[in-house]
Amino acid sequence: MATYYGTYGQKVQYLASDPVSPQAGQVWFNSTSNLLKVAVTQQGAWATGGTLSTSNQEFSGAGTQTSGIVFPGETARQSTQEYDGTSWTAGGNYPVGQRATAGAGTQTAALSAGGNEAPQTAAFEYDGTSWTAGGSLSTGRGYLAGAGTQTTGLAIGGNTPTGATEEYNGTSWTAGGNLATARGSLGGAGLQTAALAIGGNTAPKAQVEEYDGTSWTAGGNLPIARDNLAGAGLQTAALAFGGASTVVLSSTELYDGTSWTTGGNLNTARNVLAGAGTQTSALAAGGSPAGTATEEFTGGPVIATRTVTGT
Repeated sequence: MATYYGTYGQKVQYLASDPVSPQAGQVWFNSTSNLLKVAVTQQGAWATGGTLSTSNQEFSGAGTQTSGIVFPGETARQSTQEYDGTSWTAGGNYPVGQRATAGAGTQTAALSAGGNEAPQTAAFEYDGTSWTAGGSLSTGRGYLAGAGTQTTGLAIGGNTPTGATEEYNGTSWTAGGNLATARGSLGGAGLQTAALAIGGNTAPKAQVEEYDGTSWTAGGNLPIARDNLAGAGLQTAALAFGGASTVVLSSTELYDGTSWTTGGNLNTARNVLAGAGTQTSALAAGGSPAGTATEEFTGGPVIATRTVTGT
């Protein structure tokens, strides 16, 4: 019978505790936990951030990791909360009780559109203090994705499901190209002329589509099919995290415009969460069952410890 030593020509270290600074590829047996461990290189890691003032889920995010904003959701339907990189504070109340909207823009120039409660066509603009009415969507829907900015925004898909895409110019919405696969509960990222539609509640749930300002084409599929996930970043440098398949997930993947690479998992698995930021500096807030939990993602290669399993 082949042994590790016979195959690789070196013994497995027998340690009472995991090494403080292991090297990629290092293998050891932890005699305290009775587990075989290996150190691997992964793309980025999540760390705990400040907790939300109010627990929420089925809500939207915008802005950056150090200047983020989240707005109305299932458990706080007129809530707006702002993040400074350390803690959350209350922002101006959302004008109507709403949830499952599309979000885009920045903390001081945010855009919210649609939602799962009437009026489903309503859109609102935030100036860092208060919300005011914007132009109404042509197709009202909830559980849609957003991308872009307050003056060049995008509303993507939504539950019925629908494939509708609408473009915003700061005043009114016009029809864009329809998704190839109609779906809701999807993630969005990017700009009005270079966006991503990620996953969703219509098979194949791993499907990713790319938008060029006119039409959608197939992108690289997610490694794990799911819906109710969050997206962040740009079309060629995106991040997808959380969501649900048969179970709620902590999965995180990075997109380079062609394919996805596995990143460090969220510390708390969750779906229907809010996301914001970039591929290398993202924010995950709330969700189910996370409640008030916030995590911050820092990109770049890091060494992580994994337990070796198998038969």
